[in-house]
Order: sequence, then structure tokens, then C-alpha cells
Amino acid sequence: MSERVGRFEIIRELGRGAQSIVYLARDPHLQRQVAIKTLHFARSDRARNGQLLEEARMVSQLRHPSIVPIFEAAEERGDLYLVFQYVPGKNLAEHLQSKGGLPPDKAIAIIQAILDAVAHAHAAGIIHRDLKPSNILIDDDGLPRVMDFGIASRTAGVAGDGGQWSGTPAYMAPEYIEKRTSNERTDVFSAGLVFYELLSGRRAVAGSDIKQVMRQIAGSDIRLPQEASSALDERLLAVLYRALARDPQSRYASAVEMRAALDDYLQPASPAPSADTRQSTIEFLLRRMRHKSDFPALSESVGAINRITASENQSISDLSNAILKDFSLTNKILRLVNSVHYRQAGGGSISTVSRAVVVLGLDAVRSIAITVMLFEHLQNKANANQLKDEFLRANLAGVLAKDIGGKAATRGDIEQAFICSMFHNLGRLLSQYYFPEESAEIRRVVQQKNCCEDLAALQVLGLSFEDLGVGIAQSWGFPRLIVNSMRKLPEGGVRRPVNTEDRLRILAALSNELCTLVADAGPEQQQKELRKVVARFGDVIELDEQGLQRTLVRSFEQMTHFAGIIHLNLQQTRLGRQLRAWAAGTSPGGHGGDVEGAAPAEDGLAGTVLCDVAPQAVTGDGRSPDGEALVAAAPPAAGEVILMAGIQDVSNALISDFKLNDVLRIILETIYRAKAFKNVILCIRDARSNAMVGRFGFGPDAPAVARRFRFSLVFAADIFHAALANGVDVLISDTREARIAARIPAWYRQAVSAGTFVVFPLCVKGSPLAMIYADREHAGEIVISENELSLLRTLRNQAVLAIKQSI
Repeated sequence: MSERVGRFEIIRELGRGAQSIVYLARDPHLQRQVAIKTLHFARSDRARNGQLLEEARMVSQLRHPSIVPIFEAAEERGDLYLVFQYVPGKNLAEHLQSKGGLPPDKAIAIIQAILDAVAHAHAAGIIHRDLKPSNILIDDDGLPRVMDFGIASRTAGVAGDGGQWSGTPAYMAPEYIEKRTSNERTDVFSAGLVFYELLSGRRAVAGSDIKQVMRQIAGSDIRLPQEASSALDERLLAVLYRALARDPQSRYASAVEMRAALDDYLQPASPAPSADTRQSTIEFLLRRMRHKSDFPALSESVGAINRITASENQSISDLSNAILKDFSLTNKILRLVNSVHYRQAGGGSISTVSRAVVVLGLDAVRSIAITVMLFEHLQNKANANQLKDEFLRANLAGVLAKDIGGKAATRGDIEQAFICSMFHNLGRLLSQYYFPEESAEIRRVVQQKNCCEDLAALQVLGLSFEDLGVGIAQSWGFPRLIVNSMRKLPEGGVRRPVNTEDRLRILAALSNELCTLVADAGPEQQQKELRKVVARFGDVIELDEQGLQRTLVRSFEQMTHFAGIIHLNLQQTRLGRQLRAWAAGTSPGGHGGDVEGAAPAEDGLAGTVLCDVAPQAVTGDGRSPDGEALVAAAPPAAGEVILMAGIQDVSNALISDFKLNDVLRIILETIYRAKAFKNVILCIRDARSNAMVGRFGFGPDAPAVARRFRFSLVFAADIFHAALANGVDVLISDTREARIAARIPAWYRQAVSAGTFVVFPLCVKGSPLAMIYADREHAGEIVISENELSLLRTLRNQAVLAIKQSI
């Protein structure tokens, strides 16, 4: 070993790996100690070294107290070496080996500092790719310091199957093992593995067999041993397990988001646990519910939709992206918005979620999305019939509230009424799903003791359905407006509302009391019970018995349409049979009789068959409506249908009083769905900096990718400038093909790891104003037929027209 590396004088070896050695050295120029990492490859590769040096220069710009900075990077005799600040102390792996697992408060403090460092790097467009305890130093003050951002992970190794991998197998994310995908979420998964080790003192996936380690990470959920998990708070376990979710979309989207979850754990927004029996019962039931695998997914999905619709920043894009991640949800929503009810409301033929939001409004699409999500999650074969009844009751309550409250309300208020009414009896619905035995016991107590449900629930569960629902809603982060509407009204006549919150609570109570009436009252009791409802709410709701009957019939029709769309057979449910009996008893003219022969226009319960007005969708997961995996691109016919429907959507928008961003979102979503792209990004020219800048897009990583898209419009000999300068559409089938690789700019390599992409310039009079970029993960996956290309160019031209009209 030479006594020098470059100008640096070697003092001693600090450690070594398979392809690197770390030395303590002295810088004679600045008279200080440094750490030098030398990288040794099997063969010299100037291009690879050049790329690594470029990345090292990017990482050297990072300045954060929890990041070990790079001072220099250079080559010597064909090998690359990196010069770091020397941090005396041990790395985290050594600390854990000697001390074992840490108390939760200390473990959280360390992982928070690590997440801060990772978030800082992510903001600069740098993914770590090899986050693990041995890459985290603990300095003399106990501060964690992260090193090797984006560098050591580029040292390519060969996997057992002959493929290329980078990083450490035991700290790789499932999607990297399966698809070689690296992004912010993969770093979050690695951070979750480090957090696991901090809490338990042991590696999450142990073993020396690389293939076995990778199979375990990709094929099974990571959970703490029973002795470790039993000592930890359920809320802290929920944070850990969400970070370790195998599905990237179920994971925290960023280090910032995981950091915020830990902050919430340490200082929860909701009241801290108390000795109050009711609160203790809610916490106990929450712990039981978390053992059901779909509870975290349901709570996060509903919470995410509520947070998105409450935000004012690009909420349309965020909501569309959240829905498009779920193929089944996308298809059902498009069918619903094209159903008879929404077509009458102005829906028409809608082929994109973005257009649905523009036409129907954010709140309407939120209502539809949450309704479908509840139905998708609340299914259980052993308890199916009772669950379907509970779900239908919740949905019927929402439909009734929209009808009753819609005469003098704005669209937003109508949708708020729907959501509030649907969740009014959330406690009973979730009790039926998560505690079916207790729910059966509650029904038995109601019958035996002739008491109300809440008293029976209090006896069996230790709290009422109302308190259970409110407690769960608060844990889901529901807005106060919805939580307050879940509180039942006192007995007797209802007083007039003093504000919107009061009005929504009254509507929720009225619609749910009507649901109870429909579900429980026989034909001979209908009129008597309706009169009671009118007497109770008559001073605040302008409806008589006949008006309520008409409202019920209209709502039954809408329920039938909805049930048809989600493929739910109403006649297999108790509530469905009750609806049929009520429809017969309240038909025009007061006649009962058989409804089977009635025409659909007269009776919505006569087996309505809906056409799939929305085109067959193909989303970014590349799956068909029946769940079958597709080839690299959507079948030409399906892609063309989606493109043509999108063109019609855009045409409808252009002849109305459109907003430019709305039209552009419709265009991008159409392209995204038609060709099953991974990411579709819109870039706009920034005149002040003369640069093309990413604005928004669709895809699991689209927001992060859009932020990284920024390049000068001063001409350079690369693919993007060639496309923009000549106004030509460019398809790159393989970004790593030797002839093409030289023309892929460095900024793109840092921003995206796609194997293939296509660029559509948006030019006016030869000057580029914008650019549509779309990619797929693997080389050769983008195949565009002539018909599809023609339709894609039509969409591109519509985007140009929208921009010109807005200038």
C-alpha cells in the first residue's frame, strides 16, 4: 500500500469492504485529518469513473449537520477516491452490536436526524440507495452523521442471477429487488430497516445467502419479534410498519412524511391517553383493529383523500394521482361519473379523473372515491351479508342527505352532506367488520332487552357506536366538520341550525334516522314512522310526508344504479329487500304490488343495466380490468379508445370557460392511462431563466420527478434540445444504448432512472413553450402504433391550442 493517495498522507486503515477501503489520512495543505475512501473495480472504466466523479460533485454541495460532507473526489491510477470529513467515533452498526436495541425515545431521536439528512439530499435530487447502519456515523457528541450519499451504491455488483444490483441486499427495498427502481420511497424503506434495528438491536433480515435475503424482503412483510413488539406502543409500530410496507404506494412518500409521523407520535394532536374508560376502550379497540391487515390501508386511504381535498395546493393533481394508483377505483369512479345521475348533473361522457373533478367538483369526486374505497375494503367472506347491509345503509344515508339538502345548497355543501351522513354511523359499520361476534351480541341484547343500539353497544363493547365512530374518525384525521356531524341529536323536536356545521349535523341525523326507518319498519308501520320523522324535523327541513316518500324513491333508484356499477346484488341483502318493499309501498298513487314488471324509468329497483360509458381503462400498473397482466403497452385498440375519449374530453373543455391547468391535466392523464406510462410530466418554459421547468404530472413518482426536471434552453447536443429545437417528437427505446447514452444529459440521469421515454415538444411559431415527457421503466416497453401516434399528436396540438388561447 502506498503511503499516499493523491496529496493525502495515509495514517492508518479505518475499515474495508468488498470494493473499497477507508483510511484515516492527513491533508498537508489544510493541516487537518480526513477520511479517504478508495474504490477498486475489477477493470478500469473511464466513463464510469467520470459519472461517479460528477455524482460526487453533486453530493459535495450538500450541507447539513447530519451529513458527512465530501471535500474532494479524484482519480489515481484508474481508481476513484473520495475525501470526507473525518468523524471520530463508531458507526451505528458497531454501536448496536455492542449495546443492542435502544429505548424508543433514543431510537426515535437517531432516526429523526437520519431522516432529516435524507430529506435534505432528496430535496437536492439525490437518492442515497445504500442507507444502512454502517453508513451512519455517531460522532463524539452522539449526533448521527450519514455518509455515502449516491456514491458507494453506484459501485456495481453482480447479483446471483447474473443481473446488476447496487447497494446492500439486506437493506434493499422490494421494488428495487424486483424492478431495480430507486427513488425517495426506496430510501424510506431502508430507513425503516434502520429504525427496526434501532428498536430491536438486530437486523430485520439476517443471513449470508443473498438470494434468500432478497426473496424474504420481496416476498414477506417485515415484523418485529413478539417479545420486541409487545413492549412498544401500537402507534409507534404503525409508523415502523408503514415505512416497511412492501407496496411503495402504501409506504411514506418521503423522508419528510415519515419524520412528521414520528413528530405526531411524540406530540400527538389528539389528547394523550387518559384513565377515562371510554378513551381506554377506544385505544384497546384500535389495537385490535390494527391486527386486521387492511385497517392501516383503509385509514390511510380515507385520510389521504380528506387531506388532499382540504389542501389548496394542486389538489386536483394530487387527488387524481391518488385515485389513479388504484386501477379498480379508477374504473368504478369513471363508471359512476358517467351514470345516469351524474350525466344529468353535467357529467356527460367523461374519460379522465381530472375531467371528472373539473365538471363535478373536487368534493363530488371525493365523495365517490371514499364511498368506493369503503366498499372495496369492507368485505369479508365470513361476514359478507351483514357487511353489505351496513355499507348500503351508510351509502343510502349519504344519498338521502344530498337529495334533502340539495335544494338550497351549493355543490360543495351537498357533497359535504353526503360525506357527513355516510360516516354518521361509522362506529356501527366498523364494529360489524372488525368485531362481528360482538356486533351479533349487540343485536341480541337489543332484541332481548328492547333497548337502543347505543345502550347495547355500551354493555358489550364498553362504549357506544357513536363514541367508537368519533374515536376512529379522529384517529383518521377527519375534519372537525365531519366528526361533529357524527354526534346524535337529542330527543324531541330539532332546533333550527345556527351555522353550516349545525345544518350538516341535522342532515346527517335525519338521513340516518330515515335509513333506520327503511331498514326496520314493516309496510304497515311506514306511514306512522314517516309522520314521526316529519314531526321531529318539520321546523328545520321543508318536507312533508309526500316529499319524503318521493325523496326515498329517488334515493332508491340511485342506490340501484350504484349497486349495479360495483356489482352488488341488492336482492342478496336484507336492506335491498327492504328497499324493494318500500318502493312498492310508496309508489305513485299509493299502490303496492309487484315491482318486478316495472320499467327501469319508473322503478330504479327493476334490475337496471348500465352501459360502460367510460372506456376500458389501463393504468400505470399495466393491468387489465380483470386483473390480468398486460404486455409492455396497452393493446392498441384499448389505448386508442382511451386517447379518442380523452380528445373528446379536451374538446369539451376547450369550448367552455376552461382553465389552462385543468385542460393540461386532462391531456396528461389521458396519455398516462392510454399507454400505461410510469410517469408523465409537463414542463413549461420559464422565460426569466430561459429554462424548461417541470410543473406537474401523473405517476407514483411524478411530483418528485417534476421537481427535478429543470434544464437550460441554451442549446446543447442532447436529446431534449434536439427535440425542442426542431419541434420533433422523439422516442428513446433504450436510454443505455451506447449511441444514445452519450446524448442523455447528466441532469436527466440524476432525475430519472427510466429505460425508455418519449418527448412531445409544444411549440408556437417554432419556439418551444412547453414539453410533455413520458417514460416506462424498462428499455423497449414503449411501442406506439401509427394510429396512437396520430392521436397523441392531436392531444399535443390541443395542448398548444389551450396555451395559445391563454396567452
